[in-house]
Amino acid sequence: MNNFDFLTNLPILVFTFILFIVFIIFIRGGIMLLTAKDDEARKEKGSRILLNSLYSFLTVLIIALVFFSVSYFLRRGEILRPSPAPGEFPPSLAVNFPPPPQFINVDGYYFNGPWLLKKNEFIEKFALYLVLCKKNEEYDIIYIGQTEGREQLLEEEQYKCWIENCEQSSKNLYLGVFPTPSERYGPGEREEIKEGLRTQINPPCPPVESNI
Repeated sequence: MNNFDFLTNLPILVFTFILFIVFIIFIRGGIMLLTAKDDEARKEKGSRILLNSLYSFLTVLIIALVFFSVSYFLRRGEILRPSPAPGEFPPSLAVNFPPPPQFINVDGYYFNGPWLLKKNEFIEKFALYLVLCKKNEEYDIIYIGQTEGREQLLEEEQYKCWIENCEQSSKNLYLGVFPTPSERYGPGEREEIKEGLRTQINPPCPPVESNI
């Protein structure tokens, strides 16, 4: 048997107690009215008690109805919220990518992922991407790059740097992807976002062009 949750049921207990008091007052007024006989003052007092208890009952009933209605809609509030606007988070890039377990928020940009890199090494479209190293259930960004079509990340010139900065193990390398379709992001804007993120994060692996 489940334990009784006093706090959760406190409003019901309070309203029940108040209704019980009103009921007692109603009974008192009824008894006073029935036993008044020819005592007009007692009859009037009994009638007044009955009328006041009836008003009190209706008032408590209305308050309880409003309270529980508001509580219901607050608990169901997520149903009433509008659906997120399309494009608030980027879609997956390819059908073979599994649903992302979460999003990676980097300076207001939401990257799909993280995905294990060695199982998701291809990016099919224009995108910015993060290479992350998983250490003790946390992810460190070690590289920020961009693609302009199909690209195999495990053949990147920087792959050696990624391994060197991730305990010499590819099993700890993960990928985060932010789609940048050409109809929405121009080459200059894509480059500006990448360099802005690189300046802020300063990942250990530099861009390919810096090694030339």
